[in-house]
Order: sequence, then structure tokens, then C-alpha cells
Amino acid sequence: MTKSDSDIDIHTESISLTEFNPVLSTVLSVNGKKITVHDDDVDVAMKYIDDIDNFQLDPIYEKKLLRKIDWCILPLLGALMSCQLMDKTTNSYASIMGMQKELNMTPKEYSWVGSSFYLGYLVFQYPANRLLQRFPLSKTLSTAVIIWGIILMCHAACTNSAGFLTCRVLLGIFEGFMNPSYILLTSQWWRKSEQFMRTCIWWGMQGFGTILGAGIAYGLQVHRGGHHEFASWKCVYIITGCITIFLGIISLVHIPDVPTKAWFLNEKDKLYVLERAKENQQGFGNQKFKMSQLKEAILDPCTYAFFFYGMSYCIPNGGFNNFGSILLKGDFGFSTADALLMNMPGGGIDIVFPPIIALFNYYFLKNRRLLSMIIVNLIVVAGMCLLNFTHNRGPKLAGYLSFYLTAAASAGLASIISSNVAGTTKKIVINTSYLMGYCVGNIVGPQTFNETQAPGYAGAKIAMLVSLSVGALILIYLYFLYQWRNAQKDKYIAEMGDKYQVPDNIAFTDLTDMENPKFRYSL
Repeated sequence: MTKSDSDIDIHTESISLTEFNPVLSTVLSVNGKKITVHDDDVDVAMKYIDDIDNFQLDPIYEKKLLRKIDWCILPLLGALMSCQLMDKTTNSYASIMGMQKELNMTPKEYSWVGSSFYLGYLVFQYPANRLLQRFPLSKTLSTAVIIWGIILMCHAACTNSAGFLTCRVLLGIFEGFMNPSYILLTSQWWRKSEQFMRTCIWWGMQGFGTILGAGIAYGLQVHRGGHHEFASWKCVYIITGCITIFLGIISLVHIPDVPTKAWFLNEKDKLYVLERAKENQQGFGNQKFKMSQLKEAILDPCTYAFFFYGMSYCIPNGGFNNFGSILLKGDFGFSTADALLMNMPGGGIDIVFPPIIALFNYYFLKNRRLLSMIIVNLIVVAGMCLLNFTHNRGPKLAGYLSFYLTAAASAGLASIISSNVAGTTKKIVINTSYLMGYCVGNIVGPQTFNETQAPGYAGAKIAMLVSLSVGALILIYLYFLYQWRNAQKDKYIAEMGDKYQVPDNIAFTDLTDMENPKFRYSL
């Protein structure tokens, strides 16, 4: 295939993307391992590799493109994340608005309201990730969002604990599509150096969900009260369900399955997106399940580090999501209305703090995001000490609110998976591992709130402190492991010298981070 100069001129306004199916016989030797790459092994982006051969980026044009991507993708990811958090915390609001009494729900059954959601999330996590790999990403995500909104509205029709718990399990199944979808979209659209900031923005927008959900619950409690045939707590689920369905429909028509199908990009923009993806040494995905990548993921210690970090973060997260309002009312002494309002400062911290940490990381830590995450985790550990060991309401409240700082660390870990795990099957497996830990933590978290320890719940507070301390140690381990792996790759390639030849199209061969010699881990 030949191409004219105008086909690769970066100033040409109309460039066509020519599809072709490459048949590769390249044998790569990576750390002594030989890998033969066939045509069905490659990334979907390989279809367009011929069009970006010798393609050069114009930095000025690229900045304009980046702004376009940010404005078209980030707001919807942020809105979906807001809705996701708002939907999960509806229990915390409804619990003090009369839900438990109306459904004749015992304290033990209420503990399982939070845990049952993550039981569904856990059981369906691998199937959800596999469906996201096998079928168009945006359509799969949007369908799950719409179904999730319908199930949320069904909560209002429940008349007993059993029906309500069933709805929670089903809700967990369909919400299990969300986080892995956001991580995959982030790896498709942004460079590694850009991903931490963007992940902090969309992850931090869960705080807007906290503010909006608390505001809706407060408005219903104060202005409508509970003396109606249709209870106010039921209205919370109806309203949030409608918002969720609306966003699912918007997502379906707005977010493309792959960047090369984006309705808001012209042909030149699409070539830029492909060239930018080469730097990540990752493409847009491969629908084939690869046993070799599954085995590598199982043997990779990072898989287990991500699992245990997800668990360490979510033991306190599960407690706060389901018992936060109860703590504020019982332990801190706020009224029902004030307890609902006191969820809002935490939401504000979620929105503002993660981007601030991302900027601090960029300007002062040379983009070493794991160091930023370690610092944040240690600050939250100090906050949990205040919550556990002080008695004045002011310091205790500061400790309570410090938990919301973990949004920056959890966003950082999502961006680490996006940046540091290559190979579609391996990314799916590690995504699953992290989110299984996330589920286990959220199942365990509410169970640490023992009724006999109310209203202070001393055991739950100690569990939060221990969990977050373990999370800090895991982040330190990951930092040194990735540093060592980069050094090993550099050493091996230096020893090989001119004998080692790497194909130019290796970025789109769907190799894993450990197979690809050009892949470097972000610290």
C-alpha cells in the first residue's frame, strides 16, 4: 500500500483512516521469552496503523485536541461517577428517614443492606469485565447504567427486608460494570502522564453525588417530612433512579466504543488519538481472551497487591457509606436534618482534594503518583487516630472528614491500573482482582459496626484505622516493585545492545506490560 505526502501531512484537514488486517509473523524476544504475534492477537487500533506511519504530532494542535477530549468525555464520566456514589449512599440517608422502621428491618438486616450490594458486585465482577471486553464498551456500559437506574427505582416498591435486600444484590450486579469501564476509557483516551489528573477529576466527582444526594434527602426530610402515604425515603430512590436512567441514555448516544468512532472527532483528530495511544504502549483493546495473559496476571504479585489495597480502602468505605449518617446522629449528636447536611463537606472534599493532589504530584513530585498516594494515605491514618482516640467533637469530626481524602488515593490506584497494566485480558483480570477486593472490603465494612457498640462503634473505628495503615504499606510495596521492574528492563535491553530489535508497531500488538520491552511503569 502506498500513500501520498498529503496522507501524512499533519496540517492536512481531511485524512482518511484506511482499515487493513495485518498478518504478523514477528517473533519478539523479551527476557528470553519468544512471542509470536498473529493477526487475531493484535489490538483493534492495528487496523489503522498504516495511516500513522511516520506521522508527527503538532504540539499546538494536540493541546486543542486534548481540550476537546476533556470537554467531551470527562463531564459524562464525572456525572456517572456522581450518580454511582449518590445511589450507593441513599441507604445512609434513607436509614434515618424511616426506612428501617417501615420495612421492619433489624439492625443486623440493615448491616446486610450494604454488604448484599457488594455480594452481587463481587459475584458478577468477572462476567461484567468479560462482557466489557467481548462487546462494544460504551453500549455495554450504557445498558448496565439504564438497568441499574430501573432497579434503583424498584427499591421504592419494597415492602419488607427480603425484597429490599434482593434489589440491593441486583443493583450491585449492574453497578459492577461502572469502575472497570471508566478505567478502560481512561486508558483509551489519555496519555499515561495525563491519566492521574483525569482520574482524580472523574473519581472525585463522587463528591458531587454525595452533595446532591444529601441535598435531595434533606429537602425531602425538611419540606415533605415522613407523614405521607408515599414515604419520603422512597422518593429518594425514585429521584436518583430517574437521574441514573437519563445519564445512561446520554452515555449511549455520546460515548463512542473506541476513539476512532467518536462523532466529535474529525479524521485528523482520530490520527492524533492513535499516535498518542502509541506512547502508552497500549491500544484500544482486543476481544480475544488470552490464556497466556491470564496466567501472567495470576503469577503477577501486583494482582494481589491491588486486591488487598481495594479491600483496605473499602472496609472503611463500606462503613461510611452505610453508617456515616448514623454515626453523625448517634455518636456526634447531630439532629436528623443536620446529620444529612454534614455529609456535604465530605462531598466537597471529594471534589476539590483529588485534583489538588494531582497538581501537587505534577509540579512537586515529578509525576510520581504513588508517592502522592502514600502521603494521602498516611494523612488519613492520622485522621483515623483522631476519630478513635479523641473525645471533643471538633477533632473527632476532623478525623471523620479526613476519610474523604482517600478519594485521591483510590483515584490514583485506578490510574495506576490504567497506566501500568497492558494486555487487554491481563487488564481485565487485574481490574477484576482489584474490584473483588473492593467488594470484599465493602461487604466486611458494614459488619464491623456491631449493634452492641452503638453509638460509638469502637470496633468499626479500629478496623478503619488498621485497614488504612495496611493500604499505605501496600502502596509503598508497589512503588519499589515498579521501580525495580523498570530497572530490570533497562538492564536487559542495555545488555542485548544492537541484537535487540523492537518493531515500530509493538504498541498495538496487545502485549502485556511484562512482555513489551518498550513498556515502562509509571511511579
